[in-house]
Amino acid sequence: MSGIRLTIAAFLFWILAYETSAQEMHGFVNSNYAGITGSLINPTSILNSKLYLDITPFGLHFNLDNDYIFLAKDEYKFSRFVTPGAQFPEHGEDSRVFYDNFNAELKNAYTDIRIFGPSAMFAFKDQAFGISTGFRTIVSGRNIPYEMAKFAVEGTDFWPLYRINFINERDARIASLAYAEIAGTYSRVLYKKNRDHWTAGLTLKGLFGTAGAFGYVDNIDYMIPNGDTLIVYNTNAQMGISLPVDYTNNDFLLPGKLFRGKGMGIDVGITYQKKVAGHSNKGYSMPCEYPYEPYRYKIGVSVLDLGRIKFKKDARLMELKNEDTYWADVSRYSFTNIDNLLKTVSYEFSGDSTALITANAFSIWLPAALSVQADFRITKAVYLNGTLIHPIIVSKAETIRPPQLSLTPRWESDHLEVALPFILYDYVHPRLGLSVRFHKLVIGTDKLGGFFGMSNFYGMDFYVMLKFTFLKGECRNFDKRFGCGNLEYKQKY
Repeated sequence: MSGIRLTIAAFLFWILAYETSAQEMHGFVNSNYAGITGSLINPTSILNSKLYLDITPFGLHFNLDNDYIFLAKDEYKFSRFVTPGAQFPEHGEDSRVFYDNFNAELKNAYTDIRIFGPSAMFAFKDQAFGISTGFRTIVSGRNIPYEMAKFAVEGTDFWPLYRINFINERDARIASLAYAEIAGTYSRVLYKKNRDHWTAGLTLKGLFGTAGAFGYVDNIDYMIPNGDTLIVYNTNAQMGISLPVDYTNNDFLLPGKLFRGKGMGIDVGITYQKKVAGHSNKGYSMPCEYPYEPYRYKIGVSVLDLGRIKFKKDARLMELKNEDTYWADVSRYSFTNIDNLLKTVSYEFSGDSTALITANAFSIWLPAALSVQADFRITKAVYLNGTLIHPIIVSKAETIRPPQLSLTPRWESDHLEVALPFILYDYVHPRLGLSVRFHKLVIGTDKLGGFFGMSNFYGMDFYVMLKFTFLKGECRNFDKRFGCGNLEYKQKY
């Protein structure tokens, strides 16, 4: 990699994250059988579901998608991703296997890869408790100028963009987080009378960061006149980095120095339900005896992922305030380590190798969002859900969730469920998903087209999880003296 390409990638390093877009498991999180997984969209879900106990030992959600790099649909085959040694068609002078969506539009980005660790929920009467663990990797970018994306992919050898004075006034940003999470969820009934039912819920999260980085550019006025020169007339920007790497020799510090920061997060939610019938006032002695009370419709509002991680170990914060540079012969620079790179950038912009490195700590915020959910019972087994997710931006250093709107019809029973979410990503781009729950296994995608080559391949979304669920009103073998599985019919007065 040439020195100038590495310099631009460092100065505008968020481009290298490859723009990706979020999916939210729309086909399953709103299910009445979602259990602890439903708390991802609204903490009240653990109380309002058809389950009194849900144990999820493992799950995975993998999402990779973008609006810039793609494979042509006539060249793409999903089988190549799962075939050892498979080859993709190559083209162009540099034999690339991909194409780039080169146009003047700003590039937006988000990815969220989550490993679900052992998690569970338990509901009893008017309360529910949940605990969840996992590991999460998030990368987001918003308002990335198109020419920066092109330079990051092509390098500065792309001469059609030479000698153009680029002036970008929009806030361009990227943030990346990798962290472990331990969360506790609590939900309870606030009010119930006749068929009206109100619940509230709260999730508190302990966050343990393993890596974090962000870049924020308030404005930049620059030009690349040739492959060896970078001219920045004016810029205001920030960059922070904290990685499990020895900055003097690039050696990884794992697993000895795993955590580099910590923080807290919170989800809050409230849900109103219009029940099919009034509430039961019968007394029950066991949690499994409480029957599920169906609704005609329910409406929920929640605030998700409000929180941050503060990085203190091996953290560097660089700030450029009305800085400029004429960086000639930049291609001769050979950066041997991260420390050398940061000091060189500081020197070229300020004349001092440490002047722009202003702090040894910084914070990155989670992808906070406001969500509204509406769920309608069409028949006993058929439901229609609508969900809105809109980002809440609170900081320059923040992983930003993209806005989404979904409409999801689903058919559900105790042991089988099918949902077909229709999603408008960024409120514009349509996508179709599929989710299936069969006994203990849940498998789904929010981007079905990524598996069949229906269009150019920009990425894929996939989730799978194992669940052991216990239905409200069914005590199974706890009392074999009665043949009926629902203990509502064997109360003793």
